[in-house]
Amino acid sequence: MMADDGGQQAIAVVLKEPRGDALDISTRASADAPFVAGGELPFADRSVRCIYLGDAAVSLSVRDKIQLLIECRRILVPGGRLQCAESEAKRLHETVARWAEFVGLRDQDPQHEGCGWQKQPAIENSSPLVSILMPSFNPRFFSEALDSALAQTWQNTEIVICDDCETDEIERIAASRSGRVEIRYHHNPERLRARKNYQKCLSLARGEYVKYLNDDDLLEADCVTTLVRAFQEIPDLALATSNRWRIDAHSQIIDDMPATRPAVERDLLVGGVTLANAVIMYGLNFIGEPSTAMFPRRSFAHRPHIDGDFPFHFNGEEIRGAIDLAMWSRLLVQGNAVFFSKRLSRFRIHDAQAQARPDVVARSIEGIRGLQRQWIELGLFRRFPPHLLQSQPFPCSDRDEWRLAPVCSLPQPPVRPDEAVRIWRATARHPFDTV
Repeated sequence: MMADDGGQQAIAVVLKEPRGDALDISTRASADAPFVAGGELPFADRSVRCIYLGDAAVSLSVRDKIQLLIECRRILVPGGRLQCAESEAKRLHETVARWAEFVGLRDQDPQHEGCGWQKQPAIENSSPLVSILMPSFNPRFFSEALDSALAQTWQNTEIVICDDCETDEIERIAASRSGRVEIRYHHNPERLRARKNYQKCLSLARGEYVKYLNDDDLLEADCVTTLVRAFQEIPDLALATSNRWRIDAHSQIIDDMPATRPAVERDLLVGGVTLANAVIMYGLNFIGEPSTAMFPRRSFAHRPHIDGDFPFHFNGEEIRGAIDLAMWSRLLVQGNAVFFSKRLSRFRIHDAQAQARPDVVARSIEGIRGLQRQWIELGLFRRFPPHLLQSQPFPCSDRDEWRLAPVCSLPQPPVRPDEAVRIWRATARHPFDTV
């Protein structure tokens, strides 16, 4: 361990460049980048090929391990490696593995010697396949939803329908549509219900990117094209989403509710943890329903140290009744998001929705509270107050820097953003923090 000028404990994180095909992982007495627990590494996003992580990381608290690993992932180039190769490398790997997977790092390729993890490489495809997944049950609005998927301007798509309906009506509607887009229809022999049907759809997807579409929602024609552009621009993006419309049973636009009020006034690249922090701490899903966002399919690959029976969970907590928040929270600790100001989807409100049933509302409240408990226990709320986002204009340039932007749909305290952050970080213990 080392001490910085303020007497705080710091972690030796040694950054090394590969030499030819071999990685120099020799021990060094001093660190290129001392890491103060809870702080940031002094390197730009995607600027480092390899990070050598010293044994001292074993002694960090879980909160500080997570923050360190988020920083390591941030500064690694796509495909870059986080290496632990000191005398206690195996112990370090065992101690850190769960949290490395949690923030989106994967066990490195076995051809490399030693223990460590790798940041996902960039998807090198100028026209990636997008899987539009339709977990379906109610045929009432299904035709309109399917037609909005078929009308997408993005050429390379597949539509995967997992049918939970007790009649053959959805199957007949799907069979009546044919054209340039491949429709893959699957009927569930036994009704799976919402969560398992979402899971079934995801298991059948073949695209590099996934776009859910509920059977009563609608997509604007340029939705997929716009969202794909974000991933093409930023190689390690975790999520792309947008503002959205609210419509009624007759497909007419109706007044916004708190969650659908525009959250951003311009297209932004947003720090993933700050976006999740705002949604989770306020308990208000302005990121959107599953029909709103897009994400890389590989982000839901099985993680051996953390995933159990529930793919839509957060650190093992099953977020019952809130599948969308379970997905967004999992994704946003793995990377950043692009939030488009244009409304690219339409969220339908109607009398047959399960979300309106008291038992479903109760499960959703329970799930959100469980997610909040996990978020707080892991210390992910600590760096920024929840009304503020780290942001850059999108598209980004090399000259852009991270700035603080308010969530437009949330109440704002009467203090400047930088002062709000200073006060937040200076608070020794927040009232909701029981750790």
